[in-house]
Amino acid sequence: MLAILITILIPSIIYIYWTNNIKTALPSVFVEDFKAVPNDRIDDTDQIQEAINHLNKHGGGVIKFQKGIYLIDALKSIELKDNITLEFKKGSILKALPNSAEGYEMLSIHDVKNIEILGAVKIIGERNEHLGVTGEWGIGISIKGSTGVHIEKSTITNCWGDGIYIGRSNKKKYSKNITIENVKFHNNRRQGISIISVINLKATNITVNNTNGTKPESGIDLEPNRPDEFLQNVEIVNLYTKNNQGYGLLFAIGRLSESENYINIKVTNTKNIKDNIGIFVPNRIKGKIKIGDEYILNTSR
Repeated sequence: MLAILITILIPSIIYIYWTNNIKTALPSVFVEDFKAVPNDRIDDTDQIQEAINHLNKHGGGVIKFQKGIYLIDALKSIELKDNITLEFKKGSILKALPNSAEGYEMLSIHDVKNIEILGAVKIIGERNEHLGVTGEWGIGISIKGSTGVHIEKSTITNCWGDGIYIGRSNKKKYSKNITIENVKFHNNRRQGISIISVINLKATNITVNNTNGTKPESGIDLEPNRPDEFLQNVEIVNLYTKNNQGYGLLFAIGRLSESENYINIKVTNTKNIKDNIGIFVPNRIKGKIKIGDEYILNTSR
């Protein structure tokens, strides 16, 4: 009996240890190892990408950034790969180089899994140096068709469009298992966060101020583009908004009016949404939307 018990327990213990320690077992590198040097006024995009590609060949790992400014060519974009963590020291800055494009993505998290962006990095777009006048799609962090993305403590400012965009890719109709914690947004042109298509999103302690420049100009905008997209298990907790030209929180989900996809959205603690909540929800939508203690939508499947 004892031998049987040991046989059962040992694999379980090994599995628990492995799952709890796999991230620490992955390799880590500094971007300086790949000749990305902060504060040197030279584009660092290729060097950061080389570090990501290097770790990707080894199954993933942690890329560490020192204090200072790293210049990013947002037209190339930094493309994240599976199982990559970007870890920033306080004082780290990713700054977009000026361009004239209608859209760009400083960090692209597309069709990948298990991504973390950690530390008090400032991600700064180039709206104040932008060389064109059209477009609204310059994005700080673009999440499309990806699973298992965690972002915390970042500050995202001055993007030509959105601070963060969450939606579908050409391969997958939604992103899934996304957490955003203690992230601040300031002076982005279109949105703090655009939530287009997602399953399982929790956004906690988000601050969005001074969104202005091109509509909807809102703090967080839940706005699917197509009827086959998803807003399932979305939770927004302790949202702080002020001085956004649109709404602090916007529900513009009319495109789901013909959808069979059941929605489920919960907003907890709305007292710090200082620039109102916009609700544009047709009667034909199926699902639940709860804001504070009140359901603005509550239908059965």
